[in-house]
Amino acid sequence: MSNTPDLDNSLSIEAPHLIKLFDYWKSLPRIKELPARTDVDPLAIPSLLPYCELIDVHRNPLDFEYRLVGTLIDEITMGSYTGKRISEIPTQNPPSRMFSLYERVIQEREPVRTILPYVGDLPGIKDVESLVLPLSRDGDEVDMLLGGIALRAPDEDDFG
Repeated sequence: MSNTPDLDNSLSIEAPHLIKLFDYWKSLPRIKELPARTDVDPLAIPSLLPYCELIDVHRNPLDFEYRLVGTLIDEITMGSYTGKRISEIPTQNPPSRMFSLYERVIQEREPVRTILPYVGDLPGIKDVESLVLPLSRDGDEVDMLLGGIALRAPDEDDFG
C-alpha cells in the first residue's frame, strides 16, 4: 500500500466540512494509490452526507452518472440528479465546467478543488466550492468519484 500524498496545501480547501471529507478520503485504505468505493462507509461521515455525491464514471463515450446525491445538493438544484447522467443535464453536459472538472479528476487520478459559479434559481448563493475525489476498484482506473460541495453567500468572502 502506498502512502497518500499530502495535498492539503495545494488544494486550498476552505469549508470545514470539505476539509473533513478530504481527511476522511485520505484515511481510507488504498489499492495501490486510490481507495475503492467499497471502502467508503456512509456511517462514518453522517454529518457530511447532505453535501456529498457519488458519481459513476462511464467510458466509450465518457459520461458521468449521479449514483447518490446529498439532500443539500438536491435542494440547490431544485430536483434530483440521482440516476441521471451529466449528458442529460443541460447545464452540465459537455463542454461544461462540471464535465471538465470530473474529466480532470479521472485523468489526473488526484483530488481537485475548485470554485464554480452557482447557476441555479435560489437566492443567496454566490458560488460553490467543489471537492472531487477519485475512487477505483483496481487502484489504477478511476471508476467512481466522491464529491462534496460548500455554498457561499453573496456577502461572504470565504466558505468557512
